[in-house]
Amino acid sequence: MVCLQLPIVIRSMDINRATIFKNMKAALLLLIGFAANAFAAGQSSANYNIQANSVDGGGLRATSASYSNDGSVSGFGGLATASGPQETDRTGYAGQLYEVTAFTLSAPSTNLNEAASMPLYAIQFLDDGTVSPANGFAQWSFAGPIASVNAAGIVTAADVSQNTPGMVRASLEGWSASLNLTVIFTGIFPDYNQITGQLLSSGNMRLSFVGFARTNYALDRSYNLSPPVNWVPQMTNPAGLNGMLIFTNLANPTTNNFWRIRSVP
Repeated sequence: MVCLQLPIVIRSMDINRATIFKNMKAALLLLIGFAANAFAAGQSSANYNIQANSVDGGGLRATSASYSNDGSVSGFGGLATASGPQETDRTGYAGQLYEVTAFTLSAPSTNLNEAASMPLYAIQFLDDGTVSPANGFAQWSFAGPIASVNAAGIVTAADVSQNTPGMVRASLEGWSASLNLTVIFTGIFPDYNQITGQLLSSGNMRLSFVGFARTNYALDRSYNLSPPVNWVPQMTNPAGLNGMLIFTNLANPTTNNFWRIRSVP
């Protein structure tokens, strides 16, 4: 048996046709891409107007009285900012590439009335000249007469008996900033530091008192006010959030009864 090996011949014309078809296909796809952007419509509303983006290497800028927009490679990248409230939108993966250059914490005032609240503002400053509000991502801590700081950055002061310094701190991604506040004592409650007594049918004396909120007070009793007065401790109770507290003490019906209330640690 004789085996014949026939040579396989590929004509250059076949290769050229394949190459031409491949190039035509790429050109057609590129043409479709350009056509899609050529007919892209602009975007607008009552508050802004964004020109149609285009495919280019450097990006185009559109501005108004309220915002600026740097568009690049159509929807694949870009930067849009607004001044009130201050916000920034970075489109695409490239828009998320930035470095933090500074981190600050501020408030409308460094004075805060006792039991009152106000917003804090944690801000990241970025290397592209924009800022990023960080309240919703920061970790909050505080010291002094501060009752709480919630996840949104709202600080609430505790009750104080005099103007008292406090501090709040925000931390995020290795950055931290602190702000010193003064919690302002706004005044005393009506009937402050006065004792009102009511003799109950059981023989107990019900003693009402108004002091400072969340402060411990001790009740003392004596049967004689002639010096030296012998005050005998009876009990200790904390005042409520409104400064009110009530003591109940059994009176001695055979003699005079005198009571006093004093603050204790």
